[in-house]
Amino acid sequence: MEVSNEEGAVYTTFVETYKIISFIMGVGMIYPNPKTEKRKIVCVLLMLISIGPISMMILNDMFNCLAMRDYVNVIRHSTVVGPFLGGFFKILIQFYKRKPAKEIVDEINRDYASYNDMTVTYKKMINASIENNLFYSEKCWAITVVTCVSAFPIMAVLSNLHSTLFAAEPKRYMVHDIILPYAEPEKRFESPIFEIMFAYMLYASVLYIINFIGYDGFFGLCINHACLKMEIYCRSFEDALREDNESCVHLKIVNIIVEQNKLKRFVDLIQDTFNIWLGLILVATMIQIGTCMYLISEGYALDLRYLIFIIGTVVHIYLPCRYAAKLKHMSMETATLIYSGGWERLSSIRIRKMVLFMIARAQIPIEITAFNLMIFDMDLFVTILNSSYSMFTLLRS
Repeated sequence: MEVSNEEGAVYTTFVETYKIISFIMGVGMIYPNPKTEKRKIVCVLLMLISIGPISMMILNDMFNCLAMRDYVNVIRHSTVVGPFLGGFFKILIQFYKRKPAKEIVDEINRDYASYNDMTVTYKKMINASIENNLFYSEKCWAITVVTCVSAFPIMAVLSNLHSTLFAAEPKRYMVHDIILPYAEPEKRFESPIFEIMFAYMLYASVLYIINFIGYDGFFGLCINHACLKMEIYCRSFEDALREDNESCVHLKIVNIIVEQNKLKRFVDLIQDTFNIWLGLILVATMIQIGTCMYLISEGYALDLRYLIFIIGTVVHIYLPCRYAAKLKHMSMETATLIYSGGWERLSSIRIRKMVLFMIARAQIPIEITAFNLMIFDMDLFVTILNSSYSMFTLLRS
């Protein structure tokens, strides 16, 4: 899409507009493409087989630490392996919800195709929305995930270099330190085991990044597009009321009501696609923030990796809450925008009754929920932080 020249802006497809998210979704086997379903099944099975050994090693070490009541290391392992395995669970969720996800992408593609015929005023709104998506939901989110995950291998590399160059007795540092099963603890630092494990964990880090950029970024793009649809039909309502011909006004308002119904269906698709995932991250982040705080405060030393990780975890739950709150606010704001659109200038009782029902419908807030129970908004975000701190206090006691 070209946004530099608003009059000549060309809106193409989801894939061509959001190239980073689309590429990561494709690589991560979560892009809803019916033509690649068999290939996805094979690739996902291979990925699960490839991460099986490292997952079992971490879980085995967690069990041994739990048996020795080494709770700090249990939490250290769970902080990493929990989201890592959760990323693969998201692949399974997306495959299960591939039909509504495909409908979301198709709806966005249809909307972008129709935007090419709109006037400059509308294209300014569309360009602003897409630029916001590209910067926040795509680039900023990708940078956040890469920073949080890459902190582990980068710190390990820097520690190894520092130890090799300056330490009298050089030590080796793993990306994520685990004790190998059926081996002496110091065996993990010997060659070639150390090099193999280091490369293996780098591979796991790449999968970690892929699993979190695509799916979570897709949610933000969907919510922002729903908000854009509301902005457009509210502006269309104002323009419709400026028509002199009553029949033309009636026809345009009917089309706006159709768009209002399309929006409701679009949001239902978002709810259906992300409902399970939202519930999982609600519980997972609530636990993880509390355990990360405990690890930082009660661990052997202040670890920059986990400090960055906890910031990323807070951002991870903040963004869905912020997006859902934005959608809810915009849906309620449409009632005000329609009411202020200038309908009082019309003398037609038929059109006034239509406007009345449009306002009544717009006054019902559109909400995104987790497990169809918990409403996602900024109040929920505050509740999650409070619950996480309560868990942290409980762990310390």
